[in-house]
Parts: sequence; structure tokens; C-alpha cells
Amino acid sequence: MTPKRGFIHTVVLVEYYPMARRATVYSLKVFLYFLILMIIFSYNVTASDNDFTISDSNTWSIEYLDGSTLEKTGNNSASDGDFVDLKIQVFNSNLSSDNSSWSFSFGYGGQWYGGHSGILNGASSATDVVISFGPVSEGYILCKLQVDNTQEIEILEIRVGPNPVNFSSAGSEEIVIIGQPVHVGDELTASILVHNKGSNSDSVRLELTKDDGTTLVNGDFIVISPGSSREVSANFIPLLSGSLVIDWRVSSLNGGVDISLNGSSNIEVRESQDINVELDEITWTFQDGINLDVSIYLSSGLNRSVDLEVLMKSGNEYTEYQTFPLQINPGIRNINLKLGHPDASRLKVIVSPNDWLPLNGDGEVIIELIPPLVIPSIIISEASPSPISVGESFSIEYTLENTGASETPPGLLRIVDVAQPPLVFTEISIPSISSGGTYSDLVEFSSWEYSQTTNIEFIWTMGDISVSNQTSVLVESGTSTSFSLPFSIYAAVYGALSGLAIVMTCLVIYRVISQRTPSTESTLFRSNFLNRAPSNNNSESKKEVSCPSCSQRLHIPIDHLGSVKCPACSMQFAQNNLIQSETTDKEEMDESEDEVIVSELEASSLTDLLACPQCEQTLRVALDKRPVRSRCPACRVEFIAKIG
Repeated sequence: MTPKRGFIHTVVLVEYYPMARRATVYSLKVFLYFLILMIIFSYNVTASDNDFTISDSNTWSIEYLDGSTLEKTGNNSASDGDFVDLKIQVFNSNLSSDNSSWSFSFGYGGQWYGGHSGILNGASSATDVVISFGPVSEGYILCKLQVDNTQEIEILEIRVGPNPVNFSSAGSEEIVIIGQPVHVGDELTASILVHNKGSNSDSVRLELTKDDGTTLVNGDFIVISPGSSREVSANFIPLLSGSLVIDWRVSSLNGGVDISLNGSSNIEVRESQDINVELDEITWTFQDGINLDVSIYLSSGLNRSVDLEVLMKSGNEYTEYQTFPLQINPGIRNINLKLGHPDASRLKVIVSPNDWLPLNGDGEVIIELIPPLVIPSIIISEASPSPISVGESFSIEYTLENTGASETPPGLLRIVDVAQPPLVFTEISIPSISSGGTYSDLVEFSSWEYSQTTNIEFIWTMGDISVSNQTSVLVESGTSTSFSLPFSIYAAVYGALSGLAIVMTCLVIYRVISQRTPSTESTLFRSNFLNRAPSNNNSESKKEVSCPSCSQRLHIPIDHLGSVKCPACSMQFAQNNLIQSETTDKEEMDESEDEVIVSELEASSLTDLLACPQCEQTLRVALDKRPVRSRCPACRVEFIAKIG
């Protein structure tokens, strides 16, 4: 016999021997009676093992007694030092079963403590198991009730809070998860408001664990003053999609945290969003440069911040060309980029996330660059009519071709004289010419004035690209009746005008310098004026003349034969070489000299302002420059300004 799950299985070995039929029937009856007895016995054994059932731990009656008074506290949780009363119902499904026994134990931190046991009445349908134990300490207690010699076990966990309670919830007793809906790689913040109702400042932190008991994150300790409330939080990043169960609790190194500051929270974490970049169109023309259109695809979810970076490859390395941030929504975002004319053979566009985790990394696309190729040429037809006569009109037809792979930029066609490059006959604006296209037109020349055969050049310019071609205009010999100069008439006119301007400028400068009033600010003039006295030597070396304009008496050197300029009226005149008699005595010379001095006008004042001695116009002459020769701007008279 082998017991299994409360049943006894019986194995019977039967050997066959030839016997009489009567003996065989008798043996079968005996075997049948024996089998019935074994089934009954097996049923009794099974009932004794499975008749008693312990009620679910959620239905246990729990009361907490104050550790000092042993009176019921009426609280829904235990505090440090309390006693615990348990009332547990054990049900019996077989009233004919034998009595059994129960045992109770409680544990702290993996250690179990027992000593409680009792009898279960097999004739009673229910038995109340009453247990009392304590005092209990702050923490978690496991209470276990077991029916002896069976597998019937029920365990209850009791959270014992601090005594006294210093920290409690200041609002909701559940944490708030900030940042939802959340994708893999996004940061979440778990937060709860905690109040300190104790008498001392202390610090607490929020601890998060997974449902398997592993630590998810421990927040920073937050100091809370007595009577104050502060937010206690912890940041974490889920790395797997699906349902995430978080167990949380508020802890303090010194205890005193209300047992309500713990619980569980369920978060649904979505798959990471994916980001892709695709090329829509790229064109590279001489006129606009590179015109790039790309599409950025963001899978469903949140709006995201990304950085778009354009790299150019020149040689073996990529270099940064452009970088700018973007805010994109789920879906497709079209981006147009104008990149000019880079010196590169390859282009890479990278879209990278900004503080979030994409499903397949950065989105990027690599593009091979083909610079625009333009092969321009000019085809010139012969002048019509040809040859021509002087004064006759004619035209020249031309065709512009582009055999390159790209469109030409708009340009300018200049028709110039080869012998005289500055001479431009005309300028024509040329539109863009597509790859393999042509542009034809003709140039009209009216009243041709050159008698010789002239070489004309057509120059087609498109930015940095230029191409040219030449043709000749044939003129019939003997058709010119006008005189032909061996030089350009335009150059001769420009040269004559320039020479005339230079001559006029020189004359004006000479006139200004020659008529300038002599300066009286020099030290030599002041010294001669202040220390002027009759001198026999000066008298003997000078002669006296009269100005024909203002009759001013002037002294000039005896041997002077040129022009004389009057300092009073600025009149220039030629003096006759009349030599006064050298026999004039010294007194007559002194007299005439005094007359000259007296004839000079003078004006004096004690301030910078003084009056003109002739027209009484108020003038300003600085005192520190006196004595000085001055000229009245009103009447043009010159006088000596003195201090006095």
C-alpha cells in the first residue's frame, strides 16, 4: 500500500491455478469483502487529514491593546508596545472525524517564535482560535496558524507602527506618479506630501521597490521642521514595457513614520517611440544651391524634442554643417533645408532624441551629392548683311547651348569690341537654360561708324562661369568719306577735360597764396613793432613811395625794382625807380617816417572786443595776440590792434 494525497492505493497480485468452480466463487466473494473494507478505511483516513480548514487571513478578527493600560485602542493598526488579540475561525467539514490540534507562531525578520497550541473538536463544525501576544515592536510581524499533521497553513502580516508617530501624510495617502503616460526610457517622479507633527526636525525619504522585492530607487532625504509639510519624491526610469508594480514606503532613520505611508502603485509602461528619417527630394542648382526635403516620422505617443544635425563629408571625415532643435508631434514632419554650395561628396542627416530613449536609436539618412554640371557654348552666325558699309545697320544671330547635366543659372551676355575692351556694344540678360537646351536671339547694330573690319566678342557670364566666342564685322573698302583719326576721340576728350581741371586748380591755389595777408603773429613782427625806433641805418637803406590807390606812404628798399603790394588796400603796383636825394638830412627822414607811422590806423581796448577805427564795426581780437595787424571784414581796412 502506498499513501498518496490522503488515499491508500492497494495493489493485489493474483496467480491463476486450475481449481474447482466453487472454490473460485468463494475466493471472489472474499476478495470483494476485503476491497469494500479497504475503501471504507481509505475514506476515513482521508477525512481525518482534510476535514479542518482555516479561514482566510483577511477575515481574521484583530484588536490592538494599549501596552500600558491593556485597553482596546480602537486603532486599525498596531503601534510599538501594543498587544495583539487574534480570533481565528477553523471550520470542520466532517463531524465524525477525530479531534485534531492547532499551533500558532509569529515571526520577526525570519525568526519564528511559538508556544501557542490547542485542540480542534472533530464533532464541531467551527472552532474559534483565540490568541493574544505582545508587546510588539515597530516593523512587520508574520502570524502563522497551522493544523497539526496537515498542510493547512494560513499566514497574516501585521505592520507595527512607531510610537509616537512623528510623520504622517499631509494630504492623500497615495503617491502621485508624475510623467504619465510613460514610454520606456522616460523619467517618472513619484511624490507624496509628508507632515512632521513631532517636536523635532527630522529627515525622511521615499523608497521604491519592485514587486519581487528588489530596490528600484531610494529618494534623497528631506529635512522637515516640526509642524511643516514637504514634498518627498524619487525619480526613476522604467526600462521595460508592460505593467510595472511599485511598492513604496516613507522611511526615516529615527523611525516615527505612520504605517499609512506605504502602499503599492501600478504603472503601464508603453513601448519606446521610434524615429525615422527619409529623403523626399534633393536638387542642386547653380541658382539655389542644394534644396533638400526630408521627412521625420515619429511613432504614436508623446510630443518629443529632437536635434536635427546636417553633416558634410569632404575627404574621409564628416564635419558639422548645421544643427538646430525641433519639436515634433507623432506622425510625419516635413523639413526643407537650403544648404547652399558645400564642398562635399556626401551628406548625412541625423535626428537624435533630446532627453528621451528611442526604440531603434537615432534616425539618419545618407545622401550622395552630385554637383551641378553646366557645359555652356556660344554659336555665332555671320553678320547679315555682310560686308557692310559705314553708317549701315546689320544684325548678328547667336545661339547659347547647355550640354551639361544641370540647368544654367541666369546670366548676362555682353557684346564688346575686342580691340577696345572697355567699349561695350550691348548687354543682354539671359534666362536659365535647362540641360540640353538652347537659347537663340539676334543683336541689332544701327549706323555702324567704323571703317575697318572689327572683331566682336560675345561673353556669356553666369556667376563664376564664363564662356566667350568671337566674330568679325567686315566693312567694304572705300566706303568711308569721313576723316578717320588715328586715336580714340573719347580718350582725347577725356584727356582734355582732365588737363583743364588741373590747370584751373593750380591757378586758384596760386592766386590764394599770392594774395595772402602777411602774418603778424610771428615773434619777428612783434619784436620789430614793439621795439620800432628811428634808425639811421634803416632810413638810409629805404625809399618812400605813395600807393596810387589809397595814397598810403610806404617804405621800400632803395634797390627794389619790382612790383609793390600796399598792406592797407592790397593793391599791387609797379613803382618808378626814383631815387630820393641822399642829401636829405636826418630830420626830414625822421619826419617822413613818422608820417608813415601816423598814417597807419590803430585801435585799442582792454577786452577781446574793439571797434574798427574806420567803420566802427565791433570786432573780436584776442588780447594775448596783440599787438597784431587786423583787417575789418566789413570795410576791408587794415589797422594795428593794441592793448589800452
